[in-house]
Amino acid sequence: MVTAVLSVVCFLLLDLAPGDPARHVLEARSGGRPVGEAAIAVQREAMGLNEPMPVRYAEWVGGVLHGDLGFSYMTGRPVADAIADALPWTLLLAAVATVFSLIGAIAIGLVAGLTRSTALRRAIQLAMFALGGMPGFVGALLLLFVFSVWLGWFPSGGLGQPGQPLTPAIVASSVTLPALALTFGHHFGVYVRLVETGVARVRGSTHVLNAEARGLPPWTVRTRHILRPGLVPFAARFGTGVAQLLAGAYAIELIYAWPGMGRLALEAAQTQDYPVLLAVVLITGAIVVTANLIGEIATARLDPRIRLTRDDPRARSGAS
Repeated sequence: MVTAVLSVVCFLLLDLAPGDPARHVLEARSGGRPVGEAAIAVQREAMGLNEPMPVRYAEWVGGVLHGDLGFSYMTGRPVADAIADALPWTLLLAAVATVFSLIGAIAIGLVAGLTRSTALRRAIQLAMFALGGMPGFVGALLLLFVFSVWLGWFPSGGLGQPGQPLTPAIVASSVTLPALALTFGHHFGVYVRLVETGVARVRGSTHVLNAEARGLPPWTVRTRHILRPGLVPFAARFGTGVAQLLAGAYAIELIYAWPGMGRLALEAAQTQDYPVLLAVVLITGAIVVTANLIGEIATARLDPRIRLTRDDPRARSGAS
């Protein structure tokens, strides 16, 4: 439902946007030279732009339901081919950044939540506050300068050299800096704070004290009795934050010349290639809805109380 509404709004906004896609196509083919109105009228008819907006939307939806995303105005390629070329790289970037965020936020938040050193806890909080106040593009440029320009540890952008075959090592070295920039620019400080707060709240609870009194190993107490329930706020926020992560990924792709959906969307917006833009919006919306669903499932798995419903006997007994 959300994706359907998003597609309607996007289709309407693109239809109301200034400019003429037919003119852009003809001027691109002619090398930027002006084109006549007669040629534009013929091109609009060929592109189906003379049809009313509801008719064009219905035809587009019918094609999408049959797996046909249409053809690019500028290149004439099937939009599905352009998406197939760009989407895997965006998903790779988002997946690596997600792993970095999970590992980093849980590790730092767990240290901050369990440490008895006030100085260490305040140092972590100050660092996360500073990181949260830094714009994402600034962090991306700093990482680029330090680790690519100054130290030379990672490439400055793209995927290897032109004509160079891609290997796992090249892909890994190329994705590291963009993924780190996306990680630190995507509410990383908030995630650390959520883990720290959740762990600190659970640490002094009755079931944790009982587990320690029974002589359970410290690692078992921390992972099963502290970390698992302490991650509930973090899991809920992380699932709903995928929309910001994708938006950040598109911006990071432009800074690092990453061949993903962000660069594809920018090129389509500049040339008014509406079929490509619509496909990017549709797929992004579907990914966000799916990620939110996964976040809700993860939250329910971490906190059994969320799975209780009115039909559950324990819920009825608790209510009575």
